[in-house]
Amino acid sequence: MVEMGKYDNHLLEDYTEEEFKQMDTFIDHDRDMTFSYAAVKQLEGKYLVQNRVTGEIYESAQFLYILVAACLFSNYPRETRLQYVKRFYDAVSTFKISLPTPIMSGVRTPTRQFSSCVLIECGDSLDSINATSSAIVKYVSQRAGIGINAGRIRALGSPIRGGEAFHTGCIPFYKHFQTAVKSCSQGGVRGGAATLFYPMWHLEVESLLVLKNNRGVEGNRVRHMDYGVQINKLMYTRLLKGEDITLFSPSDVPGLYDAFFADQEEFERLYTKYEKDDSIRKQRVKAVELFSLMMQERASTGRIYIQNVDHCNTHSPFDPAIAPVSPV
Repeated sequence: MVEMGKYDNHLLEDYTEEEFKQMDTFIDHDRDMTFSYAAVKQLEGKYLVQNRVTGEIYESAQFLYILVAACLFSNYPRETRLQYVKRFYDAVSTFKISLPTPIMSGVRTPTRQFSSCVLIECGDSLDSINATSSAIVKYVSQRAGIGINAGRIRALGSPIRGGEAFHTGCIPFYKHFQTAVKSCSQGGVRGGAATLFYPMWHLEVESLLVLKNNRGVEGNRVRHMDYGVQINKLMYTRLLKGEDITLFSPSDVPGLYDAFFADQEEFERLYTKYEKDDSIRKQRVKAVELFSLMMQERASTGRIYIQNVDHCNTHSPFDPAIAPVSPV
């Protein structure tokens, strides 16, 4: 199987023939009989190593489980790793542990990409937008789901190169990302999928909130991705007090987008400062109306998620100044 290119070379490099013989004694092939018909078809369709063109399948579920265990514990101390392999094999083959799709279908194969989700930070330049699209295609083809933090893209009508042109807004670029997501399947296992995130105070938010619904026309809808709306304490405070939320294009308010993730006190200071600056393009919307629109769309589509960015960054191991993470 290694010579055929179905299994990774590192299996032969990491383990001796004697160790493989010992692992063979761990396998209980009778456990294949514990699967329901639906589970067998799921294995055949998604997880077992195979030629997806001819339909030829090269392994059973028990070989899948033992080889996943062997790969995951290959760097453990030689004197104890087979104990871990056996314990892990027993746990997964008796359904005490469930594994994500990239692990089930990818570990043990030459495709060394086992992340269930890949988070991509998109900037406001064409280079960054194109790099985001390229990364989407690459990681979707390697079985990953995609999270796109695309809220930095400037709003419709914003000046480009000092007014030489005006910006077409977020929607055309979101369509570009959707095309990239759907251009590949996840390693032949399932269709590509992505969740795209943007802040609630983005100038185009009213148009972005309805991207998923069945009303409107194709030109102003991007229905084949899911969406996450980024909110912080200030947005909730405005709602509770019956006040307005002011919408900006991130390109018009220096430092605001970064502070939104990294420093909530600095965000509030900048936000109120820019609200008072008459030279900055903005739009005021009643907080209750904006939250109501978001919840209506969330209820009707079921695929709009809420991300509390202040909580995400205070309850995660990441440095928000370096990695303003937008989880899928």
